Amino acid sequence: MSSGVFKTTLILPSEASVEPFQTAVEAYALGTAAFEWEGGPRWSLEFYTDGPPDRSALDQPLARAAAEAGVAEPDPIVEPLPDIDWVAENQKSFEPIRAGRFYVHQQFHTQTIPAGSVALTVNAGTAFGTGSHATTWGCLMEIDRLCRGRRRFARALDLGCGTAILAMALAKGHLADCVVASDIDSAAVQVAQENARLNGVLPPRLVLRTAIGMRHLDIQRQAPYDLIVANILARPLMHLSKDVTQSLSAGGILILSGLLVEQEAMVLGTYRNQGLRLVRRRRRNGWSTLVISR
Repeated sequence: MSSGVFKTTLILPSEASVEPFQTAVEAYALGTAAFEWEGGPRWSLEFYTDGPPDRSALDQPLARAAAEAGVAEPDPIVEPLPDIDWVAENQKSFEPIRAGRFYVHQQFHTQTIPAGSVALTVNAGTAFGTGSHATTWGCLMEIDRLCRGRRRFARALDLGCGTAILAMALAKGHLADCVVASDIDSAAVQVAQENARLNGVLPPRLVLRTAIGMRHLDIQRQAPYDLIVANILARPLMHLSKDVTQSLSAGGILILSGLLVEQEAMVLGTYRNQGLRLVRRRRRNGWSTLVISR
């Protein structure tokens, strides 16, 4: 019998079809990841198993997911992964990152922290956000810009927080008195809690919750927010535009990212329809970060 870690890939026709399949395989997987194809609309859902996936156990969940999504059942592409300590390899490949005043590094990092910087310890794990991606970097740069403006916010929200790197930047940069951070993925929230502990950012300064969008009583209780940061994907940003706008205080600021440059117009359109305006944009490697205000 084959052993080791195997990767199975499902090619899906749209973003909307990802969630049913991700839910279907989670009980059988060591981890999952979803990626949008460049130019869309197809997506790849990858999941990892200890040994080859049990097709007999997966057949029914995949069939139900296909029916729920209203798509044809995809043909799984299964391949063994090399016998490598992936965590160690990932740590070796993760170099510290500078984004304005913020210096992002992993816990094992031994180099001297640059003088005058705000250090953020973020261990790579199952959650998105180590600072290396252009969207996370763009958000950090905009948070740094707000810090330089010496404006303070009473309440800030990091929507779709992943590792909580942005929430911690808001707190450690002394930009907000109280930061609420949420993610739809409970595993991501666990990673965020550990990172927050490593950085000494604790309640009530940082409140972490598992939530779908704005649908959590603790998130709603803290509204309105003076600053909301959402580094997710273009379509969820559009879908959440009304709820996000209703939770934004008068004169409040939105930092939106996770979108490609060619998706700017459609994302901006939904927020302009809510009465907001573009303040500035930041682009890097084909990705965009938008700053929007009332």
